Amino acid sequence: MAVVDELMAIENDLALGRGAQYERVLHDDALVVVPGAVLTKDECVRAMDASPGWDEVDLGEPRLVESRATATVVYPFVGTRGSRTYRAVLSSTYTRGPDGRWRLLVHQQTPEA
Repeated sequence: MAVVDELMAIENDLALGRGAQYERVLHDDALVVVPGAVLTKDECVRAMDASPGWDEVDLGEPRLVESRATATVVYPFVGTRGSRTYRAVLSSTYTRGPDGRWRLLVHQQTPEA
C-alpha cells in the first residue's frame, strides 16, 4: 500500500473515531492545532471523547510530502454534524515508530472562510 493511502486510512479512522483512536495514533509529544487551541496528546484524547463526533466526513484529494523521517498529508475536509457543515484544509505530519506504525506528530486545521 502506498504511503499516502496508509496515512489517509489513518486520517479517516481518526475523523470518525473517539479518544481511543487518537490515544493509539498520536505520538507522545504530538500537538493538535484546531481553531482557538493547541492541544497535547492527552488534551486531544479528552476532547475527542467529549465531542459528539461527525455524522459524515469527506476527505478530499491529498497531497503528500515525504522525507526520510516524516510524511505529511494535506487535504480538504468536510464534516457534517446534524445540519452543520465544517470545511477546512487539514495537515497531518507522521513519523514511523520503532514498531513500524505511523505516529501522528502534528495535526493542524485551517477552516474555510
